[in-house]
Amino acid sequence: MAKSEQQKQKKLAKLKAKEQRKKKELARQQQMMASMAGKMRAAATGTIKDCMISADLLAPNPTRPAIGHVMLSRTAPGGQIATAFFLVDLGCMGVKDVAGNYRTLTEYNDVIADMQSRQMLQPCQPEFARGVVEAAIAYAESCGLQPHPDYSKYAPLWHHIEPESVGEALAFGTNGKPTYIAGPYDDTGRQMRIYNRLLETLGEGNFEFAMATLGDQNFDDFELDEEIDLGEESSMVRIDSAE
Repeated sequence: MAKSEQQKQKKLAKLKAKEQRKKKELARQQQMMASMAGKMRAAATGTIKDCMISADLLAPNPTRPAIGHVMLSRTAPGGQIATAFFLVDLGCMGVKDVAGNYRTLTEYNDVIADMQSRQMLQPCQPEFARGVVEAAIAYAESCGLQPHPDYSKYAPLWHHIEPESVGEALAFGTNGKPTYIAGPYDDTGRQMRIYNRLLETLGEGNFEFAMATLGDQNFDDFELDEEIDLGEESSMVRIDSAE
């Protein structure tokens, strides 16, 4: 084979290898974007768009533990906005639920405008927001409870954000005791699992537990784009052994 032909074949082989690498990378990206965890990883290095927190988390209530949202958003591939909402319970649950999505800039701006009109959330520094979430997780773990299983899917959005110490900014539990108050979407099975875990970890008399007696909804069906109203009427019964 002539030298010129050999060079031509080598060049074609390099082009083919380069094309194959491009196809593999494209397939990898498509596979990653097929899951929410992958989408959050793809947006992890994007510019931070907004970070907000519920004022309720920063206002101690002597009668019931604080619960509210922490929201973080970043620019994502394709010009979209990746958003994660963490439902934070300072009573004992830590990250009780989490949800997120990709939105167009227009859709995202509409959501933010709606939240601001209802004064659901207020701006905060991303470092403080992560500090709040991780402090809540640490407190929950001390009670024997882990964050919502989906937390790991959305945690990549914290990429390169160093958590700030929240110090005395948060009040955990009620009057110094870990406290669980059932939400409207906590079914009986879920409530009893939490109760047994608290009893096993903390011991009788070392926590407060208010169990809902109405509804068998699944908390996983809750949409975090909606505001939570803990003042919603429901029948609650306190478990004797937790008093």
